[in-house]
Amino acid sequence: MSEIPASRRRPRGRPRSEELTARRRQELIEAAYAVFAEKGYAAAAVTDITARLEIAHGTFYRYFDSKRDILDHVVDYGVDRFMAVTLGEAQPAAAASLEAFVEQLRDMSRRLFALAETEPGLVQVILLEATSIDEELTERLMGLMDMFSAMTAGLLDEGVRAGYLREDLDTDVVAKALGSLLAPGMVRALRGRFPREMRRRYEDELVALVSDGIRAR
Repeated sequence: MSEIPASRRRPRGRPRSEELTARRRQELIEAAYAVFAEKGYAAAAVTDITARLEIAHGTFYRYFDSKRDILDHVVDYGVDRFMAVTLGEAQPAAAASLEAFVEQLRDMSRRLFALAETEPGLVQVILLEATSIDEELTERLMGLMDMFSAMTAGLLDEGVRAGYLREDLDTDVVAKALGSLLAPGMVRALRGRFPREMRRRYEDELVALVSDGIRAR
């Protein structure tokens, strides 16, 4: 019998075990994300997570030390989802004109408000509840906000260089202020108190307020 070429041999032992371990960890993270989004972190228990997957309670502790331990991974998972939804498939490119920049701003606000409306659990866990757990997690989430502001500031910098935004613009401050302007709308959407017409007016006025203040004279 001829020997099976090495390239066609089935991986044995450790590689398969690592693959199964990674898969089970991810299943637990996604289950914890769903449970925290539905019940809130404080009210959720490890048994809620294992019950969702219909696995033994002790199985959880083969992969994570505690509910707080898995929360770090849930936040990472949630942040990835948050960035994917709000930014689309890729980080927005620098706009070539004020009109293109305004459309980017409008699109970003639409995505954020829609996210809070369609996935309130995600916004609840990432932006509201997780910051009340402990200082370490709060710092991590503040870092996320800083990253989002830095990306926005980079787009504003490009607008200044292109000449359609004021050359004296403090892009760092404007980027942070923009986040503050978006936050109330997200909270309204999160609470289900943001009817379509009100949301449209909010978007229009937010875009007009920002673009009129930063456009080149």
